[in-house]
Amino acid sequence: MSNILEGKRVLITGGTSGLGKAVAQRLIEKKAFVHAFGNQGPAPDFTPARFTLHRCNHAELAQVVRTVEVMKGQGLSFDLLINNAGTLTPPKYIRTVDGFELSYQVNFLAHVLLTRLLLSYDLLRPFCIVNVSSPIYVMGRLNPQKIFDPSRYGVLQTYADTKLFMALFSEWLAGRGFESFSFNPGVFNSGIYRQQKKWFHRLYHLGAPLMTPAARVAEGMVRSIESRQWISGHFMTKKAKPASLKRYDESRKQEFWQTVEGQLEPFLGASRAARPVGV
Repeated sequence: MSNILEGKRVLITGGTSGLGKAVAQRLIEKKAFVHAFGNQGPAPDFTPARFTLHRCNHAELAQVVRTVEVMKGQGLSFDLLINNAGTLTPPKYIRTVDGFELSYQVNFLAHVLLTRLLLSYDLLRPFCIVNVSSPIYVMGRLNPQKIFDPSRYGVLQTYADTKLFMALFSEWLAGRGFESFSFNPGVFNSGIYRQQKKWFHRLYHLGAPLMTPAARVAEGMVRSIESRQWISGHFMTKKAKPASLKRYDESRKQEFWQTVEGQLEPFLGASRAARPVGV
């Protein structure tokens, strides 16, 4: 197999820890140039010539806008986008400065904003956009109003919802002519539980040795990208096999995307005039 990633410019969110860091490492080994969004922890000790860190916190959408504008000013552009950053839904409802539930914004909404801005400013000319989902997406519901209502908040349900929304984002992109697939990493050893209580940390550390290492999952994602065997808008598994997305009511999906559009309207701003991406 030829190395289609050599020389490619890749942007990955959450690229300083867990799966994102492992994917960044594998991409660098494939001789790609990796740019990573990261919020916590030190920059990985990667080859400086092939790795650039951009500090950006998805919990503040204005930071996403500013970071993309800086990239635009630097003349950057990317061939591949991997929307990976995420957090396990906190045990208590946390509202971001933008007014959204934390995991909804970090896991999903900020990624939609980032992708839309990159496309609008012509900083992304992708051969593929990868959105990291989860096997738990099948429990997700197309009813974001429950996420926005603290009295109806549920940890597992909210997390499943955010992963469903990421899967539907790949479908949304495919419907607009962009090659995109959702990646199902399965259950693996990750660091997204940092918002959880101490008892969860202890339990997680006990179970971690039995989970798939992040490096192996990263290898599966990179194989999926290299294979070009994805079906745009569908899933790829950690074994680099395509899988169908569960069907959802079209009218509910349309209503959902109208809601998302309204949420992002204040942040898209001037980018619409540059190169509108249809809703």
